[in-house]
Amino acid sequence: MKLLGAGVISMLVCLATVVIGSSPAAAGPMRAEDLGSLVPVPPGVTASFAVYDREQQEFTVVRDPRARFRTASVVKLLIALDYLVQHDPMLDLEQATTDEQRMDILALRTMLRGSWDYAASVFWVRGGYSDIIDRMTTLIGLPDTSPPAPEQRGFWGYTATSAVDVAKTYHYILDVAPTKYRDFIIGNLHASTRCAEDGRDQSFGIPRVFARPWGAKQGWSGWGATVPDEQRCFEDRAGMGEFAGPVPAMKEEPNPPPDLVSPLLHTTGTIGPGERSIVVVFTTYPTHTTWPQATAAITRMCRSLSPFVPDGSPDLWQD
Repeated sequence: MKLLGAGVISMLVCLATVVIGSSPAAAGPMRAEDLGSLVPVPPGVTASFAVYDREQQEFTVVRDPRARFRTASVVKLLIALDYLVQHDPMLDLEQATTDEQRMDILALRTMLRGSWDYAASVFWVRGGYSDIIDRMTTLIGLPDTSPPAPEQRGFWGYTATSAVDVAKTYHYILDVAPTKYRDFIIGNLHASTRCAEDGRDQSFGIPRVFARPWGAKQGWSGWGATVPDEQRCFEDRAGMGEFAGPVPAMKEEPNPPPDLVSPLLHTTGTIGPGERSIVVVFTTYPTHTTWPQATAAITRMCRSLSPFVPDGSPDLWQD
């Protein structure tokens, strides 16, 4: 049996009473938004997060869940889903009938597992650039998600979204999309590699905090075109219905555009048997922040969220 400290136990007691969107009296001691304010965020870091319990159909903890960030590689979820919806391809390599089909399947796999940017760029152009985002926002219902500005249409990572929209995207993949699409996307996220195709170590956040089973799609941007030798990842091993939950309310004022400049790290994915929990953590950092500092910060934040992640067991082998 896991031994939990008194602080963790008290947070779990609060978690058990959370009901998003209810009156304060019905919601118990603390709402998900209130719990989110208790999760420490380092000075200078801008953070947004949302944890969704698919079994209870509610958000357990949130912080600024409608704030818009540039997606970086998290948009590859939408790129992959759009390709599947538009082409309905044969996803079994042995049953693919053409070399083009086989190459597309392999490229999609690597894009999801190792965050291959070149594959994302190819599918982005073939899918009509921002047309991909227009189709997916209409299909899923993503009010906070928008494509890059026309003058930046080639930069798929400048797509804007929010933590709650990414949670809705995972929900759509898991509970609405055809089973073969779900199995392909989620299966490849479960097979995500520690080393990304650009040489970055993408085992921060969810992969560093939680024991299996989990699947993760990470995002990063603003850290330079090349990876310093001392930070390069060489160990390429396998790493590592309708939306039922009430969505946290949009603020009355217009949702501001995303920060397109600051270094960012995002960790998103599904955790636990049956993908019970959906976790989305978005962060941006001051320009002087180093990659090791940022990955440590988002991992600590993710660890602070673990008491609010149903069926999410901490990985006791990780430091």
